[in-house]
Parts: sequence; structure tokens; C-alpha cells
Amino acid sequence: MTTLEDKLGPATPELLDAQNVLVAVRHRGKIAYWLSDRENWILDLQKWRQEFVDAGYAVPEMEVMARQRSGMVVLDQDNAEQFLRSPDVHHIDPEFLRKELVARMPEAQSWYDVEFLFPVAFVDFDHKWFAGFYQDGPRLERYVPDGWTGEFADFANVYTEDQYPASAKFWIVDGHDLLREVIERGRAKA
Repeated sequence: MTTLEDKLGPATPELLDAQNVLVAVRHRGKIAYWLSDRENWILDLQKWRQEFVDAGYAVPEMEVMARQRSGMVVLDQDNAEQFLRSPDVHHIDPEFLRKELVARMPEAQSWYDVEFLFPVAFVDFDHKWFAGFYQDGPRLERYVPDGWTGEFADFANVYTEDQYPASAKFWIVDGHDLLREVIERGRAKA
């Protein structure tokens, strides 16, 4: 599998900006981290577009909107493989994320100092499930394909071991949950 580092050289935090978001993806029984434009994670573009049309906005035709995603209007379990191979979606090595998080932990006063390193969504192509957890942008969980479940949920903390195992969470280092630690730091300062 080609990684972001293979395509773009050494990965840097600047790649994880407001336009590009990190998403945890379960596909074929494995969880991996992928980076792409936030709008690429709107699984059903037609539903999203229709909300704007219903509200009276002029929006581009569906073909124009889907062009950025290799023509896929609906992203689901049937075309996930094609989507994950597209040039606009980049695999991120969880070890890179772990190293970046560990390096920032001494200075991090709250989750907001390291939020760009964490996934904004969990897309489970195997079980047709989408969970979003973020503070701004389109409500990604509202635009899931028919037959899917979408929810706004703190998947990093509330999903069961079967849904999102600790072994897949790069922020668990030597049994220590760095996400929980940085959240507690923020609470203590408040």
C-alpha cells in the first residue's frame, strides 16, 4: 500500500489542516487511517446536495460535485476499494500519528492543542456504520447511504473493543491513553 509519505515525502502536521481531515476506516476487517478533503467523507453527495436545493440554494450539478471523488455520488461498501485507491485519499501510518502525538504531549494543555491528529470520523464499510465526532463542518453522519447507520458519537472513547479495538488506536502508548490524559489536562485548567 502506498502511504502519504511515499507520495508526498515526509508527512508534516501542516497536511492535517482544516481542509484535510483524518478518518479511521474499517475495510475488510482492518482499521486504517486515511487523510482526505473533508467533503470526500460525505458518503452520499446526493442527500447533501438535496438539502441545499430544498433550502433554495443554487448548487452545482451532481456530476460536478462527484468529479472530485472519481465520479462516485455514493461512497459505500461496494466502491470503498476504488475510493481508497484514488489519488486524493492518502493512507496515514498510525506510527507517524503516534510519534507526532507523543512529541506534542509535553506542551499540550488540552485536546485542542492536538486535535488535528485525531480522526473526525469512523467509517465502517464492513458493517455499514458511520460515526462523526468533530466541532465544525458539514454534519457528515447525516449523509450516509441507504441501509447505513450514521451517528454523532465519541467513537474514540465509547465504542466497544469489538467496534474499535485499543490495538487500532495510535494514542494508546504502552497501555497509557494519551487522549484521555490530554482531555483531563484541559478539564483541570478549566
